[in-house]
Amino acid sequence: MSDERNFRTYYYKKFGIGGVEEKKSIEILLNEHPLNIDKLRQFCLMFQVPAKYRIYLWKVILGILPCGQGSHEFVMDQRKQQYNDLLHALKLMRRVDNSTTAGLLVLKMYKLETGMLTFEEQELVDPDDMALFTISEALSNIEEDDINEPILSLTEKAVNSLKKEDPKIWQHLNQHDMFSILPLRAWFLSGFADILPNTSMERIWDKVVGGSFAVLVHVAVAIFLTFKRPLLSMNNRESMLKYLSKLPEDSGDVVVVKALDLWQQHGGHQMVARSDSPLFSDRSPS
Repeated sequence: MSDERNFRTYYYKKFGIGGVEEKKSIEILLNEHPLNIDKLRQFCLMFQVPAKYRIYLWKVILGILPCGQGSHEFVMDQRKQQYNDLLHALKLMRRVDNSTTAGLLVLKMYKLETGMLTFEEQELVDPDDMALFTISEALSNIEEDDINEPILSLTEKAVNSLKKEDPKIWQHLNQHDMFSILPLRAWFLSGFADILPNTSMERIWDKVVGGSFAVLVHVAVAIFLTFKRPLLSMNNRESMLKYLSKLPEDSGDVVVVKALDLWQQHGGHQMVARSDSPLFSDRSPS
């Protein structure tokens, strides 16, 4: 009976279906007083996070909410006041209005709060600004730091990993010098928010929030493997770059399942969640 249950659990996971045991486990963890951040990160790494707990779980792990549940209401009130103050200031400065998108609003709030907002409007050309804009736009559709060195490392690892997984598609891309023009850095900075549909992207971000940047490497590799056939049929860089600029809406789950399989094959789910990840800096309200 145990073997049968384990087989079913594995079968469900292959298709992105969370098990009852996982739902009970996260409920137990979220009822601990105070919340144990390390356990919550480890859960994100090992299991698929139930959608109803995702936003709350991300807020706790990323430090938006503190470990002590008793102060959650007060802290969220402070967060809302902080948001309203920044919004009011930007409106007085005539830097935003009712037509400003969520991504641009968050970007300008961040720049205002960190003293980097310029006097004049500027185009979105900085890669870091573009990444924050793209992530904010994606998060706005989900219902209720210095990382340059890790990102560079992920880019190199993705290329090397693809070469090991499938030398044929690697050779084809390398022959057309695709790795020099592919927006891998932008993909990693945005967590694939501009590539994957939101419903698929969330499952990848669970792992990133849990502390595994490495899962992004396997997403990139999974994209190339999933679209190997059409890419091999193309003989110029422009066609391949255009094809990869936005994946078909119905292909997101296929890419994510393949990426998580690769991640697990390389022991990603067995890693210990780290509190010194660039994601986990102190974000308590001052």
